[in-house]
Amino acid sequence: MSKNGSIKESIFSIYLKLRPHILQDTLGFRVDNITLEHRIAYNNIDIRGADSQRRIPVFIEVQLMKANKKYLNRIKEMVEKYNESVIVWIARAFDKKVMNELRDWLSLHHKKFVDVYALSLHKDTTSVLERLNEMHNLDIYENLHLLAELNPLLTVELEHKQIHSQHCGQMNTNPPTIDYNRPEDVKRALLRKLRTRIPYFLNFHYDKKTNQNDRILTIGAGKSGIIYRCSAKDVRNLAFVEMYFDIAEKDWYESFKGIERELVATIHKDLCFRKRRIGVYFKPEEDYEQTFEKIAEVFKKMIDGFSPYILGGKEIGMSVSVEDQEEYIMKKFVQVPIELPEQPFPTEDSYRIQMEELSELLLTK
Repeated sequence: MSKNGSIKESIFSIYLKLRPHILQDTLGFRVDNITLEHRIAYNNIDIRGADSQRRIPVFIEVQLMKANKKYLNRIKEMVEKYNESVIVWIARAFDKKVMNELRDWLSLHHKKFVDVYALSLHKDTTSVLERLNEMHNLDIYENLHLLAELNPLLTVELEHKQIHSQHCGQMNTNPPTIDYNRPEDVKRALLRKLRTRIPYFLNFHYDKKTNQNDRILTIGAGKSGIIYRCSAKDVRNLAFVEMYFDIAEKDWYESFKGIERELVATIHKDLCFRKRRIGVYFKPEEDYEQTFEKIAEVFKKMIDGFSPYILGGKEIGMSVSVEDQEEYIMKKFVQVPIELPEQPFPTEDSYRIQMEELSELLLTK
């Protein structure tokens, strides 16, 4: 089950990314190079793609509720901000008032190189997404086919075209080549390998921040304060996969340390525990692809080994005396003030759930 709250919007976005033909069949042109939660300046775009034939960016805003004024204003801002683009607004449904206001606004704000589409969802989309959201996080991927039963999933409610069909834009739609001398390219290539080898771990499907001075790829483990970190070659000339716990989640680390022997037997013989980190560290292979394969193999075992506890609610066994166990339980469930607490890292799940639940709260008031 998706224990941490609602990730329905994330599930829907991943589904569209994995099945771009749905967008193509609805919009009438091919959408390539799809990325999720693409950050432009200080704004997050739910889905970003490209019309490769016309070399024009495609920006998609996803709203799983009925279209409303708040999202309408967001679409207006996008039309004004992104020249030479296709803006797509997906919502559960559109009423006449919202559609008329959008049409009137577009007729008064001519943008010669901006097309706008409004797409409504199949009436059963919300119920299917709720079913998926209630599943164990690692089971969602193999059940995405439930959305394929909704036909058509998307219906065009508005089509406002301003771009000439023969227009060719400025966007570079060729996939970037990988330069293994650039740490950010190494991380992109590694993430691509992880998506291929472990597609059911949904956080791999999102783009990650890349920094040319940072060799470590960071991915949320599904709970705030617990993250996965990996690198094909760090400053110590080591490749590794590790799970990191902030100080606020130290009890989780200690609990896993209590079943260290079991985890070593099921995940990896070289799994080690130190400084609130649980990981496997090894010398990189001479070829990056071979190193990626080894990282993916270890990563898969760690996800399969830790996720039943972190995402599935499985209890962690305790190999200690009754007295020690009672003391542990008191520490775990009684809040004790900590001086200068370490702030937890925000993760993909914690941020998305917070934003989706806050949006639903504000829009239903």
